[in-house]
Amino acid sequence: MALEGIVSKQIASLTFKFEPPSPMEFIKFRADCGWGEIGEDTAQAALDASVLDVTCRSGEELVGFARVVGDGILYFYIQDVIVSSDWRGHRIGQKIMSILMKRLEERVHDGATIGLMAADGKESFYEHFGFQARPTDRLGAGMTQFVKKNN
Repeated sequence: MALEGIVSKQIASLTFKFEPPSPMEFIKFRADCGWGEIGEDTAQAALDASVLDVTCRSGEELVGFARVVGDGILYFYIQDVIVSSDWRGHRIGQKIMSILMKRLEERVHDGATIGLMAADGKESFYEHFGFQARPTDRLGAGMTQFVKKNN
């Protein structure tokens, strides 16, 4: 079987579920993406505070993940859209986002806001899901503050 056939079969066997990863999987994914390391208690608390999670697995292996944080009524922020480097380029992120957006469309109230902070160069990926790059003539660029505590 050609390599493309093997890869296609692997992709066809992926499972997508509305469930969080384990704290250790979350920690590893963040570290693998260069997003820094966090402790297990922090990971568990962050996952517990999520409004919605989507995981993608190949067998037991976590290969993709995204979560939504916010108040669950008017404000929803898509966070931590991550695909394992070994699985990038197979539209897993697109599938995760499609599943996430479909569920959000079922849950959001009129007047709600769904936001995200795209990584540099990834804006066009999110535009396919109806997001608009900022700044616009009405919206500022958005702002971020990263907290670093020395313990």
